[in-house]
Amino acid sequence: MKQFFALYVKELKANRTLFLFLLLLIAGLNAYGLIRIEDGLDVEESFKQIFIWTTIAIFLAILSLPFLLAHAFNSEWKSDTHYQMFALPVSQYKVILAKVAVVASIGFVGGGIVIGSLYLLMLANLPGQILSFDGMEVTLFWDFVFMCGLGLVTYMVFILGLVTGMEGVKFSVKRYRGLVAVAFFAVAVFLFFRFFQQMTIALDFLGQIEILPTPSAQIALAPFVYTILMGVIFMIIGLVMYEKRAEI
Repeated sequence: MKQFFALYVKELKANRTLFLFLLLLIAGLNAYGLIRIEDGLDVEESFKQIFIWTTIAIFLAILSLPFLLAHAFNSEWKSDTHYQMFALPVSQYKVILAKVAVVASIGFVGGGIVIGSLYLLMLANLPGQILSFDGMEVTLFWDFVFMCGLGLVTYMVFILGLVTGMEGVKFSVKRYRGLVAVAFFAVAVFLFFRFFQQMTIALDFLGQIEILPTPSAQIALAPFVYTILMGVIFMIIGLVMYEKRAEI
């Protein structure tokens, strides 16, 4: 655990400027959107203005994660520090998991900022609908946070697993690394969607969860579990390939 924490801190320090810039940008976009509430616009126009900036922040938080992880891998080769990385007296899978953990931490912080801003946006523009259940506003808040959090975790496990698999396969060959990475990405995405319907049906026994204090508001767990499972499989592939066959 000490080794892993040391690697985690190393990765965090190595990319702190990029990570800090991204988080500040996400926070700034959300803050600007919320400030627009006070600009004296009518409710509909105010909601549109805020929604634009919040949507940009959401896509920035979502789309940045795979690129951050890919950058964490590629920067080792571009800066010629991969020799030192392979010389460390630790298993390579710990090095990779440290990179994944750092990017996941950024995803959780950025996602938390976005989720908090979304809830404040909903309270500011739809107070009647959000607080219409007698004494249930706390439940509504935690349901909202849970569903957003579940979606964020599911996405991060899948996309970070996919990128880990792609990078593991990529650095397992000496030539045509870019082509190999693209081929793995294409095949992985194809397999994910190819078996999506069958697997969600097979996992239907997991049932549903309620997302609001009304009996009819339920969502199936199977798609989330399947997506997480595929992300874990892709990550294991990447870790094994990187540990056993990565080429310096």
